[in-house]
Formats: sequence, C-alpha cells, structure tokens
Amino acid sequence: MVETILFNLASKILGKIGSGAIGEVGKAWGVEQELNTLSDTLSTIKAVLLDAERLYDHSKYSIAMEVWFDRLQAAFYDADNLVDEFQYEVLQRQVTRTFQVSNFFSSSHAIDFRFKFELSSRIVNIRKRLDMIADDRTKFHPIVTTSQHKTATSSSISSEVSESEFVGRVNDRVILFQFLMNPSVDDDGMLVLPIVGIAGIGKTALVKQLYNHDMVAKHFQLRIWVKVAKCLDVKYVMQKIMKYITDFPACADLNSIQLKNLLQLKLRNTKFLLVLDNLCECDYRCWHKLYALLRCGDTMGSKIIVTTRNMGVALAVGTVPTYNLESLSDEDCLELIWKWAGFPEKLGEEHVNAKLSEIAKEIVKKCHGYPRAAKTLGNNLFMETNECKWLELKEKQLWELAQKKHDFLVVLRSSYDTQPTELKRCFIYYSIFPKSYEIEIDKLIQLWMAQGLIQSSGFNCELEDIGIDYLNQLCSIFFFEKIEHHDNLSNMCRMPEIIHDLAVFMANGECLSTTNYRSGPISDKVKHVSVHDCSGEEVTKSLFELENLRTIVFPFLGPGAGDQGFVDRCISKFKYLYVLDLSNSCFQITGCGNLKSLPEGMQLLVKLKTVTIAACPNLTSLPSTMKNLAKLRNLEISNCPNLDLAGWEDFSGLRRLQ
Repeated sequence: MVETILFNLASKILGKIGSGAIGEVGKAWGVEQELNTLSDTLSTIKAVLLDAERLYDHSKYSIAMEVWFDRLQAAFYDADNLVDEFQYEVLQRQVTRTFQVSNFFSSSHAIDFRFKFELSSRIVNIRKRLDMIADDRTKFHPIVTTSQHKTATSSSISSEVSESEFVGRVNDRVILFQFLMNPSVDDDGMLVLPIVGIAGIGKTALVKQLYNHDMVAKHFQLRIWVKVAKCLDVKYVMQKIMKYITDFPACADLNSIQLKNLLQLKLRNTKFLLVLDNLCECDYRCWHKLYALLRCGDTMGSKIIVTTRNMGVALAVGTVPTYNLESLSDEDCLELIWKWAGFPEKLGEEHVNAKLSEIAKEIVKKCHGYPRAAKTLGNNLFMETNECKWLELKEKQLWELAQKKHDFLVVLRSSYDTQPTELKRCFIYYSIFPKSYEIEIDKLIQLWMAQGLIQSSGFNCELEDIGIDYLNQLCSIFFFEKIEHHDNLSNMCRMPEIIHDLAVFMANGECLSTTNYRSGPISDKVKHVSVHDCSGEEVTKSLFELENLRTIVFPFLGPGAGDQGFVDRCISKFKYLYVLDLSNSCFQITGCGNLKSLPEGMQLLVKLKTVTIAACPNLTSLPSTMKNLAKLRNLEISNCPNLDLAGWEDFSGLRRLQ
C-alpha cells in the first residue's frame, strides 16, 4: 500500500531536480553530475515501484518487505529534504538579496564552497543509500508475484448465493423485482438498468437473489451471468454468453464476426436476462457495439442489469435511471455480525449474555451500513464468548484489523488499485482529517496543489480545474461526496466514513488526524497532521518532535492553548512546511484579541504555499517580508476587520472571507 506514496515521492523529487532553477544552480555550483546520478537512481527505483503497484500481490508482502518499504520511504524523504534545502538556499539568497539576481547563476560569483561541498557529499550519500536499499530488496526481500494476473478471460463467478451472505434489502428487492417482471415499454425492446454503489455494498449479492428467484427464472427464456473484469471486452462477453446458450466447443476459436453472427442467431426472438457484473470501466464505443448486437430481432422484454462501482459507467450504459444502492440499516448490519460470528440468526439471551449484546450494538456503529465490514467484524468474533475480546474489538479501528482475502478493506482496495497514481495520492492525503469532516472544495484543492499532488496536463489547464476533475473522478467511485446546501451549490465535500478507514489504511502512517496526543509519541513517519484536541503543552511537545512535517492543519475551532510562540517555533523548526493552516487553531495566530501583527520571521518559511488566518480582530498588518515568500499561492483572511492589506491587492492568491 505504500508503493503509491513512494512512487509519488520519487516523481516529485525528479520533478524538482529537473526544474530549470535547480539545473542551472547545480551546474554553476559544480554538483550537476551528482544530481544527474541521483536522478538516474530515482528513475530506476520509480520503475520498480510502478511494477510493484501494478503487477505484484500486495497481500503476500512479508514483514521484511514492509520494513524495506519503510527504509525506502525514509530515504526518499531525506532526498526530498535535501532537494528542498537546495531550493531553500536558492530562495533564501533571493529573498535576502545577498546578491543580485542578474549574477546569481554566474560562475564568477563567489560561492559558499563549504555549502557546495556539504551538498555534494549529501547527494552522493543519499544516492549510495538508495543503491544499498535497492540491492537489499533483490537479496533479502523478493516481491511475491501473482501466479496468474487477473484478466478478462480468467474471471468467473457463480450466480449462486448463500443466505448467510444476504440480509435486509426488502425494499430494494421489491423495486428491482418489479423492473424485471414488468413488461417493457421501451421502443427498442431492451432495457438496461445500472445498479451502482461502492465496492462491497452488496450489489452482486442483491442481483444474485433476484437472478435465482423462481419467478424470474420462469419469466425469462434465458438467463446469463457474466463477471466483467474491469474493462468491457466485447468478444469476451460474447464468448461467455455463447457458453450459456450452446455447448458448441469451438466457439472460443471463432473470430468476432463469426461470434456475432452465431450469437444473434441464437438470441433472435428470445427473451433473456443478462447480468454484467462489476463493470468498472467502459469505453462507450465498445458498449454501443455490444448493445447493438444484443438488440437483434425481437428482443422485446429482454433486460440487462449492469452492476458497477463507477457512476460514469452507470450513466454511459443505462437506458433507465440508475439505481443507487444505499447502505444497510444498523439492525441489518447487527444481524450480519451475529451470523458471521457463528451465532443463531436471531439474537436470543439464551445464546449470548446481555453484556455482549450491548457491546455488539456499539461495534455495529463501525460498519456505517457497509455489509462487508459487518462480515469482517463478525468473522473476527467467530464463536467468541469472552467479553474481553468483544471489548477489544470495540476499541479498535477497522483499519487496524488484519485483512483477509474477502474482508472489507481488501474489497474496497480493489477500487483504489484501479485509479491513477495522482488520484490515489489526493485520496490518501484527505486522511489527515477526521471522519465526517466537511471541507470547502476550493480549500481541499488548494491543499492538494500546495503538496504538489495535482499534475499539469500539459494543455494549458489551470491546476484548479485539474483539481476539480480529480475530485469529480473520486466522487464518481464514491470515494468523496459533494454536499449541497440550501442554495443548491455543491461548495463542500466530505469522505464517506467507511472510505475514510481505507484512506487511513493506505496512508501507511504518513498522515495523522490526531484527537489525543496522550496515547504516546508520534511516529516519525508522519508528514501531514491535523490537530483537533488542543491539550496545551502535550500538543506542542509532540508536534515539535516531528522535524519533517509538510502540513499542519487545525480543522476545528479550539478552546485556546495559549502558546504564543507557536508560529515562531514553526518558523524555526519546520523549514520543509508547505501548508500552515491555523485558521481554527487554539494558538495565538487566530482568535487572539491581542495579536496585532505576525512575526517578521515568516519570510524564512520559503516553501510555504498556503497561509490561512482567521478571527484576529486586532490584527492590523502583515509582515512586509511575507511578500518575499516565492512559493506562496494562497492567502486566506477572514474575520480580521482591522487588517490593512495595502500592497496585497495585486496578489492573485488573496481571498478575504468575511
């Protein structure tokens, strides 16, 4: 799961090394060769990571392999820090006007040779360290490959369903049963119903129940179930349909035209039900081709059901409105937990004691209506009557549980794995926020931009527009949801709670949404943190033990901790910081009636891209040196009525929200 983080880091570092500024300075300072060698090493490791992400069996990674990933992640961050320090030195000299820009790159200019020597040595050491880590993988930590890659031609599924797999959905079954049994009024004679929902919500199980219903079996002359692996392959679907229709052994050897002719001959004047299960991606041209060849002769009354995790696919294939499958009730999830824990279907006090019943009612809240999570939780308690085990599970987060083949995070991850790397990183980054947190869409995109997670398409598109496209794609697979307010404008979004567990799991400790620092020290793997429990000295002590933070966010309004030196300490400690959002913090940059100005030292945070300040009624001015922040892209000011922004009128990133 860490491959995505590492791949993105490698891409980010390579992008910095390849930038014009670093290239020119590296050449002028005599470290061009070292940078090129480091770049070559990173490019090779990046290719290995891409293979690991796409081709290998993540479930078979050993503990040693995970340790290797951790070592590589630490080395990558050190390399990123090194390149940042290079940029920092360049920007610092520009900011302090140590010398004129016109002769900045001049080889005749006096260079700090001590800095050059240290820089060169560190680049060489990082490169050797990466070489050693890469060598260790081949020696000690081989990545386990899948024995058979999943392709369209290897996918199959039974249309049978066990009663233990299914509870509830009475209303859904009634509505969909009516769709199947009612005469078609479509002029073309064949309706297509898309059923859409997140992975593991129960789409397949629901359709299996209908598919195997006696009345449905009698209603259709032919029923066909095809499990579609990711993309729609027309020839593969035709071959699978032919296996239901005929025992003709040579159908696999027929070309597409022969298959089409034979298929149309067999389906003509036949009322059939076709289920295309788990269609994740769909080229509309392929779909139109398949639909056209199925709609042959008199197919009046034939129906097609398509299950998908992608709203875009549903909109592309449907001839009737999409059926969005919602969550289960807590009562249904509780029933699933008892079933998969090995207890009788109906809970009775003669089987388990009242205390376990109460604990179960708390555990079921973790499911958020997600049946696969209920099955996972129940399976973890199989035939367990020890109250301590139930209490232990109650206190655990879902992402802390060991995940087996059919458990909920493994199922959800199948949707995650198919997404482009840039979407994966944006998705993971959101895990710094707590569950159910609502955020302005513009602000979320600014955070993604500040971390370099939005990649330019090369077509002169604004990064903000690309960010909107990223969010829409994540919404289409139900990893985010937009929130409409009374003005019907979707200016806010949030991550579904069950999906948040997946984001935390995939972040691999890099992101932290902390509610309590009292639980012990924070891992040095944490690079992005949101704070929503202002506990005074404990917050400050724990936070400042993290030297390589990229993000500090206070998502909720705090009670006021009173650490007036917080910003100064950020300036002196976190020179790699990209985002400092204190708009809701309990520290003295916000909500402080006595604060009249910000520290002049903010100019030292030369990597800072986003600054948010709020609720400081007596703040009258911003440091003039803040204008020297070359990377600053967004400056948000709200509820600071006396703040004079003279000189900032032309700054394109200024947003004053009152």
